[in-house]
Amino acid sequence: MGNITATAFPALADCLSKFESIGVMVSGGCDSEVLLRAAADVLGNGNVIAFNAVTPFIAHYYLELAKRTAIELGVKLIQVEVDLLSTEEIKQNTPERCYFCKKTICTEVREESNKVGITSLADGTNLDDTKEHRPGMKAADELGAIHPFLVAGMTKADVRVLGALLGMQNPNRPSDSCLATRLQSNSTITEELLSVTEQIEQSARTAVKGRLRARVSDMQVVLEYEAVDNAIIEACRQEFIEAASSRLFSLVFREMT
Repeated sequence: MGNITATAFPALADCLSKFESIGVMVSGGCDSEVLLRAAADVLGNGNVIAFNAVTPFIAHYYLELAKRTAIELGVKLIQVEVDLLSTEEIKQNTPERCYFCKKTICTEVREESNKVGITSLADGTNLDDTKEHRPGMKAADELGAIHPFLVAGMTKADVRVLGALLGMQNPNRPSDSCLATRLQSNSTITEELLSVTEQIEQSARTAVKGRLRARVSDMQVVLEYEAVDNAIIEACRQEFIEAASSRLFSLVFREMT
């Protein structure tokens, strides 16, 4: 059992140590990265495989983060191409989109994990996530996903503390969500619109301390940001404008309140 995880969060180490091997579904986000680090710490990197769903809903920035983390830890990474836009409930951005999205991803990742003999798949859901409406959690539960942070009673703050202990470079980076959350509900999702959002956000993605959202509506993008990032947004203002205009979108800046 890993010394760091066992010492800092023994309930998590106990949960993970029940498995000989485990697959961790990683998104490039903070929570799944910390879980991957903890699993490697407890079980050893040779007994952990990271599974990363590759879709146009996830910015390339996060796909690269997942790759770098797996390389750093010496953990095998399997990327799974998932065609989310072939499902109408996802493509039409219905209120239950997250359920169908998670169901599709978990199903395809499960198929790949079975091929390499991994029968236990875990995700980074924590206690704070249960306080929000997250249809995707239901789909993950239906497909047998394990939630070690929930089992250990860990909050997002706990996860970040553990991340720092396990060598994560920036455990306090802002939370993010998939690119589809930038689009209006019940509007058709296209790769083009997702690409516009990603392109505009990427100018400051690595520098911001708070949330950053490029919300697309018709031919306008509203760039939402937090006050803590005023200076960064101003420094990148021209890059944002050029990125939007190159895709024939107008751009509005809006500080979150």
